[in-house]
Amino acid sequence: MNWLKRIFNPLMAFIGIQVAWVLAVIVWLNWFLGNHRKLRALAEEYSPELLVGGPDWLILTEGLLLLVSILVGVYVIFLYWRKQSSLVREQRQFISQVTHELKSPLASLQLHLETVRRHQPSPEQMAPFVETMLSDANRLNGLIDNLLSANRVGQKHWRLELQSIDFSAFVEKYFRDRQFTLPKAGKLSLDIKPGIFAAIDQDAMETVLRNLLENAVLYSDQSPEIMISLSSDQNHCYLVFTDHGRGIELNDQKKIFNIFYRVRRKNENIRGTGLGLFIVHANILRHHGQVKVESQGQGQGTTFRITLPLTRSASTTEAS
Repeated sequence: MNWLKRIFNPLMAFIGIQVAWVLAVIVWLNWFLGNHRKLRALAEEYSPELLVGGPDWLILTEGLLLLVSILVGVYVIFLYWRKQSSLVREQRQFISQVTHELKSPLASLQLHLETVRRHQPSPEQMAPFVETMLSDANRLNGLIDNLLSANRVGQKHWRLELQSIDFSAFVEKYFRDRQFTLPKAGKLSLDIKPGIFAAIDQDAMETVLRNLLENAVLYSDQSPEIMISLSSDQNHCYLVFTDHGRGIELNDQKKIFNIFYRVRRKNENIRGTGLGLFIVHANILRHHGQVKVESQGQGQGTTFRITLPLTRSASTTEAS
């Protein structure tokens, strides 16, 4: 059965159709020209006045156009199949990865809770257990938030409630509160220009910042070193997020904002779902902004540049 699947898979079928099409063109031309020669011979014998200067090019062209149309249709179907096949494969990988992402913190929570129940540690001994369980709970919360966000951004009627706030204070507070969640020896540097106002949906923007932070931590081979700056000109503010992690190849940079896409190395298993940067991109677009990625390649770190329009005063608007 496996050899039958290999023979009749869409790629082999496409190649077979190409060969059949070429043969069909050859047969068509041979048939057409052969019939033309026969008809010409009959005309020369019985009605020379009916002869024309050459083959009927209109009929020949129509036949070739029909065959070309069939070829184009087959090619379009093949491209559609490849796209759908790739999407199905990515969805399967996504389901497998999400299952793993859900089970890991749940297993850790269960283990720590069972340990607490059996051994009843003292308050001093409980502290690391509580920290670990809170970390696992935050990890679960982040995953669920990404799943819900990915579902929202795919809906046409999804809207953001944009409110003009002190974006400088918002960014600084967010990262100050989370700098202690970095791995040991991790560094987080902030260079925030004060007094920058922008119209944002705070929940959506927190999701953006969380995903960028998690992405930098996940793709750092050593202790992460992250630098975040916020500046502005007359019309826009610029949030720049730089890490010294493994970097991104140019070919991957064109795809990283696609849903389910993950940058992988051979024989590695980094947790993640492939939703984070897709959500970042979608949320920033809904904020009427742009997000770009820059990297010199593997081992050179990565920079994400977010551009948002400035606002002058506090107000609330709905983003389309």
